[in-house]
Amino acid sequence: MKDKRSLPVRQDTWYLGVDGGGTHCRARLCDAEGRPMGEGQAASASLRFGIDHVWQQILEAARAALREAGLNETSLTRVHAGLGLAGAINARTWHDVAAHPHPFASVQVRSDAHAAVLGAFDGGDGGILIIGTGSCGMVHLQGHFRSLGGWGFPLSDHASGAWLGLRALREALLCHEGLRPPSLLAECLMSDFGHDPARLAEWQTNAYPRDFARFAPTVFSTAEAGDELALTLRRQAVDEAVLLANGVLELGAPRLCLFGGVGQALAPYLPTWLRRRLVSPAGDAMQGAWRMARHSHLIRGEAT
Repeated sequence: MKDKRSLPVRQDTWYLGVDGGGTHCRARLCDAEGRPMGEGQAASASLRFGIDHVWQQILEAARAALREAGLNETSLTRVHAGLGLAGAINARTWHDVAAHPHPFASVQVRSDAHAAVLGAFDGGDGGILIIGTGSCGMVHLQGHFRSLGGWGFPLSDHASGAWLGLRALREALLCHEGLRPPSLLAECLMSDFGHDPARLAEWQTNAYPRDFARFAPTVFSTAEAGDELALTLRRQAVDEAVLLANGVLELGAPRLCLFGGVGQALAPYLPTWLRRRLVSPAGDAMQGAWRMARHSHLIRGEAT
């Protein structure tokens, strides 16, 4: 009997790679060879917001990608989707997301870190450090994955935008109350709340990680202006990033890629030995998610 995995893929079969991060959900539609056909974007696809919300964002981004490719929504039934989602931390979560009603031909679910490491090294061996709204490390060696961190804010996500924003707001409140020296960073942050601690306290009740993360750029800009508080917070974030990077390298990663907006902002301040270990990624998380979808489709013997 002929191995189904060697059968050609139908020309009207497509693959969707989804990078569902804490701030944006991005989707790229590709053919079986990985050639991009269209891209789309939606809001946060973090599972912190619930599976229904995540699927709304996935489908919004997927439909936009199909439109750019010149395909209509009915084509979703011929699309095999790989979903790399923030907060997809275990097999139970992967199953629950995949079990949700959807229009795709098949769905493969893993975390956004799984997708990123596969994209970064074209499916080969390596390690990544993602520092964006949240943070985590991931290693891929000989087909096996190991992760570090990424357990969600505020418990984990060290050095991330949310982590940095929370610490900046805490210090800004102390400065406002005279328990810390005056600070340009504190002045900028408290001005967002009318210099009223009660407004800040009320805001934090319903704030999400992305809401805290929006203050991270102010930390970096005031650090560049020489503000001592901002410089201290930046140094602390660097220390946390180094801690996570060390863990990834100690797991055996032969190469290391750095992802995420906060990671890029921290990169110039990382120690020289670590900067020398960094390499440019071959592809992004959407490319890695495409690999997930393609591999799962062929392994199941569904190509016809």
